[in-house]
Amino acid sequence: MKIQIAALALLIVCCACSISKNNAAALSDLQERIARLEPGIRNAEAVRAVKRLQHAYGHYSEMGLWHDFADLFAENGVGHYPHGNLGKEGIRKLFLEEVGQGKLGLEDGRLYVHLMLQPVITLVPDGDTARGRWRILAMMGSYGESAVWAGGVYENLYIRENGVWKIRDLRYHSQYRGLYEQPGWTVDNEDTPIHYTPAGAGNPIPDGPAIPPPAGSPPSLSELSERIGALAQRARRLNDEDAVTNLQNIYGYYLDRKMWDDVSDLFADEGTMHWGQRGVYAGKKSIRKALRQFGPQGLRRGELNDRLQIQLIISVAADGQTARARGVELSMSGSPGETGQLGQDIFENEYIRENGVWKILSLHVYPRMSTDYDKGWARDAKPAPGPSPEFPPDRLPADAYRSFPDFQIPPFHFPNPATGHAPRYPEGTAITGNTKFPASGKASTDMPDATTIDELAGRIAETERLLKISIAYSATENLASAYGYYLDEFLWDETADLFARDARRDLSSIGVEIGRENIRKSLKNRYPGRKSKDFFTAHQLIQPVIHVAPDGRSAKMRVRLFQLGGASGKSGFWLAGIYETKTVVEDGVWKFQTMDLDYTWTADYRAGWTLIEDSSKGIIETPFPEIMDLPFHYLNPVTKREPSLFVP
Repeated sequence: MKIQIAALALLIVCCACSISKNNAAALSDLQERIARLEPGIRNAEAVRAVKRLQHAYGHYSEMGLWHDFADLFAENGVGHYPHGNLGKEGIRKLFLEEVGQGKLGLEDGRLYVHLMLQPVITLVPDGDTARGRWRILAMMGSYGESAVWAGGVYENLYIRENGVWKIRDLRYHSQYRGLYEQPGWTVDNEDTPIHYTPAGAGNPIPDGPAIPPPAGSPPSLSELSERIGALAQRARRLNDEDAVTNLQNIYGYYLDRKMWDDVSDLFADEGTMHWGQRGVYAGKKSIRKALRQFGPQGLRRGELNDRLQIQLIISVAADGQTARARGVELSMSGSPGETGQLGQDIFENEYIRENGVWKILSLHVYPRMSTDYDKGWARDAKPAPGPSPEFPPDRLPADAYRSFPDFQIPPFHFPNPATGHAPRYPEGTAITGNTKFPASGKASTDMPDATTIDELAGRIAETERLLKISIAYSATENLASAYGYYLDEFLWDETADLFARDARRDLSSIGVEIGRENIRKSLKNRYPGRKSKDFFTAHQLIQPVIHVAPDGRSAKMRVRLFQLGGASGKSGFWLAGIYETKTVVEDGVWKFQTMDLDYTWTADYRAGWTLIEDSSKGIIETPFPEIMDLPFHYLNPVTKREPSLFVP
């Protein structure tokens, strides 16, 4: 009997040792997965940090915050400007003296809009260096004197310096410029290197080395649970940033079409709309009423109401329940027989998550410039409209805001991304509005430690999935931007290589092409030869709304075509449209699976869009002035209302 008991005890000990060894092996495997996740999330955050950095460059330029502008550069950073190759302090001195006339801010009557568009961001595997290609659209000049357009491409190098992303090398390549009153633009067409390949654009965050585990015995279940909890929170914040970006860009697309029911439904029940000096509308019902002052729901024949959402900087609070955003709205509007309107607003918005759904809590629009299109901002500047007698607000605006030609700075909700400090405003400037920065830093995950290995493995798998979704979002935006740049340069092989092998491309007025090689053949047949040196076109693909599949292996995207171009010294043109695309992973690289483009309007640059009577006179046939029903791949994100043309 004693022998049997001893044998049983030995068996129990052996089983316990076996279980212990199995648990140790399982924990070691999970530790390795976490070690791979850590640089992946770090690199996904890096792509967002680089975009934030360059968008801040545009916002600080427009407001003349030259100290904050210069502080975006690394200590050994270089900006290649017409005045020479300048270091950080040389950049500060140049802009402070030449543009600011010796002080921060701009003089009344000065316009210095620098809109940063269409990023293609790629990281090196170590995650401490990045390259970025950007489009710039500049609107400059002085009231009563001159109005100037300028545009081109930046090819920049960024580095992580002491844990913070900064600009290491900034190079501007001019594409076009010209006085507002000219019939078109002067073409520069500087040779511009392209830092990425089609495969690089579709794989912006290559796998980097995993962070090696510390020497010694494997960590405990509790230690690994704490690590994955922190990583999961960071991955969720990346997804939250994408969701808020989508929400703001969807708002812009609904404004385009005057879909007032859908616009008002994006607000929280207690949401507010502060639209310049018109006053404050509180609550969804009041906001819906306020929208009627801009006309009835839906576009009329020949009416244009394009509201481009540009240069977003999103700040999600650490708890993931609120967010803020700064951005620019560029508007092109008008009806047949009327004078077209060109405008630019700055917005500082607040958002709230309710029952897992992001909504607009406060829309605060600061009118910056509004002009008759035929005159331009040197000859015409309209004051910000006051309260509507027909649709009175719930309360008057709390702060007076003056639009161009007066100069005033709307408050910045975010600290300088390079220094972490509040913006350095001009001395004596009264900044009104909400200047409180969203809570940042570490937040409690409010999640207890995993109690089993299976539970821990599930949390790791979910974090891996969230990271895939974040990478898919960045890669899909990269593809759209890269596509536009390749089209500009007549690089047909590179354009075709952005597509999957069995891709489908459907372009209005052109037709349907199936298969990558047929797309390649069609491009070369349709546009033989090289681009003329005295001609330019800028396929600006902006304002993406990207919904990634739950498994992170495919995505759907709506993106706006905002195109301009022309031959040097001759008539310029505008061309607009909407892309609806699907992207997929093929051989480890993101590619276009389907692409549908509907052109919406085209116009001679000088004549504008309100004189169009026959769309066949444009460079590409469009339905305008007829209003076409455009497809949407998504439902209203708050109410789930289906659009009139839903293409899931």
